[in-house]
Amino acid sequence: MNFLDEVITKLLDKRLLVNFTVESIYFIIKVIICVFLYYTVIKTIKKITPLFSLKKKKEEIVVDKSLKSFIRSILNIGLHALLITICLLIMGVKESSLLAFFGTMGIGVGLALKDNLSNFAGGIIILIFKVYKVGDEVNIDEEEGYIYDIDIFSTTLRAHNNDLIVIPNGIIISNKIINYTKTPTRRLKFIIGIAYDADIDVARKALEEMLRSNPLVLKDPDVYSHVESYGDSSINIALKGWTTNDHYWTVYKQTLNNIKKALDGVNVEIPFPQMDLSIKNPKIDINLKKD
Repeated sequence: MNFLDEVITKLLDKRLLVNFTVESIYFIIKVIICVFLYYTVIKTIKKITPLFSLKKKKEEIVVDKSLKSFIRSILNIGLHALLITICLLIMGVKESSLLAFFGTMGIGVGLALKDNLSNFAGGIIILIFKVYKVGDEVNIDEEEGYIYDIDIFSTTLRAHNNDLIVIPNGIIISNKIINYTKTPTRRLKFIIGIAYDADIDVARKALEEMLRSNPLVLKDPDVYSHVESYGDSSINIALKGWTTNDHYWTVYKQTLNNIKKALDGVNVEIPFPQMDLSIKNPKIDINLKKD
């Protein structure tokens, strides 16, 4: 019996065919179980989340959007990793092989994502210390806007022009953060330049009355102004007042529209940058006069 005949004989062996058929059926059943388990668990988790918390005042269930988005990111990664591991065990992969694989992969991923670990830690710090939450108006790393989403590695900021800005959490916790929503009121400040020959007191009075006449500006603390600096072409006056966070941008835009009208009403000029030239060479001076 040659080699080819022996191979054909082995392939046609009934016991081998039966074993192969049984193993194939077992394999198909395991695959079906894994697919069913994966689909069922994912669907169940989606129904359970978002997380709910009890609001004591109104006694109703409300969603903490900040916690929801962060937990959703963790569950999404952790759940898929857990389900894949369970499916591999069901398929017959040995535990020792899995441990070795995940150990090696963990070292590689840890080295590759060492910067992202700081972002992950930053996300936890943000949630624990409640630096901000979804919907807060903030200034982060010189970017202003409203918190749109808090992810496991980053925070998404919706700017005032509706742009979505993604900032890594690691950068956020190592930089200055201004949360305007934390306080109910917010100060307005405008720098207005007036000409050097203008009456400072008249200009200040006109600006203060203009801002004070806005019903959205708070009476206490009162509106006030002062000379901020002396520039190259103007005397810069700082006009300050207070309003609520909800009305800040409304008052800000209204005031910008009214500043020139207020100064025009008292004949105070807003100068533009200019330069005086003094010519010392008489020949050049004569030529200029002739022209």
